[in-house]
Amino acid sequence: MKRVKKPVFFVVLILIAALVYTSLFGVYMQNGDFKITTIKGAENIRWGIDIRGGVEATFSPAGDVQATNEQLNSAKEIVETRMVSQNITDYELYTDVTNNRIIVRFPWKSDETDFDPEAAINELSATALLTFCEGTDHSNVILDGSEVVSAQPAISTNQETGATQYVVSLEFNDSGKQKFAEATQRLVGQTISIWMDDVMLSAPTVDEAITNGQGQIRGSFTSEEATKLAAQIQAGALPFALETSNFNALAPTLGSQALEAMLIAGIIAFIIISILMIVCFRLPGVVAVISLAGQMGVIFASVSGFFPNMNSFTMTLPGIAGIILSIGIGVDANVITASRVREELRNGKSLDGALQRGFQSSFWAIFDGNITTAIVAIMLMGVFGPSNILSMIFGESTTGSIFSFGYTLLIGIIANFIMGVLATRLMTLSLASFKCFHKKWLFGVSDKDTQPETAKKEWNFDFISNRKILFLIPAVLIVVGLIAGMIVGPKLDIQFAGGAMIRYSVDGEEVSSDSIQSVIKDELGRDCSVTVSQEINSNAKNVTVSFSGNQSLTPDEQTEVATVLSEAFDEANFTLLESNSVDATMGARFFQKCLACFVLTTVLLLVYIALRFKKIGGLSAGVTAIIALLHDIILSFIVFVIFGMAINDIFIAVVLTILGYSLNSTIVIYDRVRENRRKMGPRVSYEEILNASLNQTLGRTLLTSLTTFLALLVVCIVAAVYGINTVIAFSLPMMVGVVAGCFSSQCVAPCLFAVWQIRKRERLDGKK
Repeated sequence: MKRVKKPVFFVVLILIAALVYTSLFGVYMQNGDFKITTIKGAENIRWGIDIRGGVEATFSPAGDVQATNEQLNSAKEIVETRMVSQNITDYELYTDVTNNRIIVRFPWKSDETDFDPEAAINELSATALLTFCEGTDHSNVILDGSEVVSAQPAISTNQETGATQYVVSLEFNDSGKQKFAEATQRLVGQTISIWMDDVMLSAPTVDEAITNGQGQIRGSFTSEEATKLAAQIQAGALPFALETSNFNALAPTLGSQALEAMLIAGIIAFIIISILMIVCFRLPGVVAVISLAGQMGVIFASVSGFFPNMNSFTMTLPGIAGIILSIGIGVDANVITASRVREELRNGKSLDGALQRGFQSSFWAIFDGNITTAIVAIMLMGVFGPSNILSMIFGESTTGSIFSFGYTLLIGIIANFIMGVLATRLMTLSLASFKCFHKKWLFGVSDKDTQPETAKKEWNFDFISNRKILFLIPAVLIVVGLIAGMIVGPKLDIQFAGGAMIRYSVDGEEVSSDSIQSVIKDELGRDCSVTVSQEINSNAKNVTVSFSGNQSLTPDEQTEVATVLSEAFDEANFTLLESNSVDATMGARFFQKCLACFVLTTVLLLVYIALRFKKIGGLSAGVTAIIALLHDIILSFIVFVIFGMAINDIFIAVVLTILGYSLNSTIVIYDRVRENRRKMGPRVSYEEILNASLNQTLGRTLLTSLTTFLALLVVCIVAAVYGINTVIAFSLPMMVGVVAGCFSSQCVAPCLFAVWQIRKRERLDGKK
């Protein structure tokens, strides 16, 4: 084995320490009173509206108008112009031509004190007022947007010089033609300014009189600038107004508490897992903790804008949950490698030989397991992210939280290859070069463990012979769970079923669900369900008002609900925490997209497994792995139902995460089966090969599942203390999914695989 020089450990350690420090705290310089950012740190992360608070809305053309791509882009320019005019520059805005809508997300400004989401949405979606005015103010209007037929970007060529420039070509109707002709004849050499509401878009100088109803706006435009200005002017001639079809708002106080809770959970989870790794693996455990810290540094750098070619990423609560989850699965590469090294030492190899063999034999198990999880992460980003190739099939998404989760999960996997494989290998081999560290007991094996008479006995459970019992356990759990679920009954969140939800913090007067329900029914004539719960950190109560199915609310109707409640309970103080309204049709489309995403992801995983393990029966390996995944998903679904959690995008994130995570463990086992079949030869039965493989990987499966379970348990407990229901709805079913995945990977998929191969061999023998 080629030795790694001693200083390499310290070089890697210093690089990781520098990365972690700079990715968290950044590097800044001071130029007088100005702070100059050299390297962006955690404070430069763009927090999503579920943390910073803000508004997410979907605008659609009013009525049954099916807008063209150009019309939607023009309407988008209206929204963008208005946000910029209000100094809202940290926003996401894009069109979804497939579903005939415009999607916008923006956080509250840092100095915002008057949080009125309904007013903000109404202001953004109001009918645009485009005017052409004399001079550089809009007091003397020449004509308005209704008299503009078209505005298009174009290229104009100077007949004398041959030079070209980007321009905006205008065409007016008969009324506009007359008004524009009169104005340009009178204002040659002067300015005609163009306004959108109270924002001046352009102020070109009149070169000559324009009497044919067609003109050009010239200037030092780039192609993008000319296109943008044309779209802004065209917006003033749109044949439709915008109406709000979906609407979601969150107060910043609620999000800041959630951020604090998730940070606490992350720190606690990291400490617990670090202790567990060091206790179990000693020196490799210390190396694992260092590489895990480096992995976290890579993730933070990837979301803060640390790297010059990567912009700051919008981080949401599910995104943070993805980071914390990666703490659990990020140790898996180190667990696999350290376990293989310890196994080789117990088989009598020298430390150098065990290290070489351990790193070589563990790589492909790590690779295959991480690739399957990466497939899930890419699908989450592709289906639920902004415009991309998959959006042409599914349409753009209004669910940035799922995209954020997929992004951090994918970055965690990439970082795991860099730190959990490369950095771990370099640091471990470098430390082994020191005489004081070149000892087997530091790698978890004493001298007596290598002697046959005193060696620790490996697991020796006959999984295959006991497969009927192993199949019976999950079958009973699923049947009992489904019966209980049928009694309780599943419920679709408004994201899928449509409807509206408004949540308030109420103090100053005692309120009850019946009294609030009665007021809304009497005053507004709307049926609703109301839940009242006590806030943990204050004397206030949380009041959630839900409107089912076809009762989505416009921003004005949500304002009306707040007004009615304030008047009916005049001594109570209603503070808006969160509001959400989804059109039933859009909810159904979103549900269809989630199902399509699940099916497509499953197919991709099946194809990958079939190709990678074709030498041991790839199709059977893939099918049995998918059956085991369905077992995990059903149990997680039962948890959602029994605990009364609504089926929503969080459930979809749980399902797809389990797809990747649980499959990761199954892949590691199949990788060992492939290796053992090569070692033992074709004459050894599948029962023997599978039993040997399952017992060899059992310790790794239990430990990896334990680390992930503990990370999720910490998240769940902290979220419960802070009352963050969305995080609980993710972590609790995931905990069940981790336990179920541990069992199915170790007991269900391999035993089904063994039965398939045994029956296949029997059929082949019968034909001979």
